[in-house]
Amino acid sequence: MSVQILRFTTAPERIPEVEQAVTKLFAAVDAAGPEGIDYTAMRVGPDGEFVLILRLTDANPLLDIPEAREFRARLAEWAGPVAPRPAVELGRYTR
Repeated sequence: MSVQILRFTTAPERIPEVEQAVTKLFAAVDAAGPEGIDYTAMRVGPDGEFVLILRLTDANPLLDIPEAREFRARLAEWAGPVAPRPAVELGRYTR
């Protein structure tokens, strides 16, 4: 399983715009229903910090979802150049 983290901060006035884009992104992912994916998005605290965590068992199905490509394209206007970073999961508990 691969894990990627996308972390960025945007200006406070852009928070509603980013949250709306995340809602649109997750609705599109839900509609597409890809297998082998665990995707989480969150805003950290009251400021404009966002973290997206993507766990994949195989190839990245987000590459085939137009709303996911649109979200990635808009990152630069929200936060400047931002790229996903690979992460090593050291522990996780799910019940």
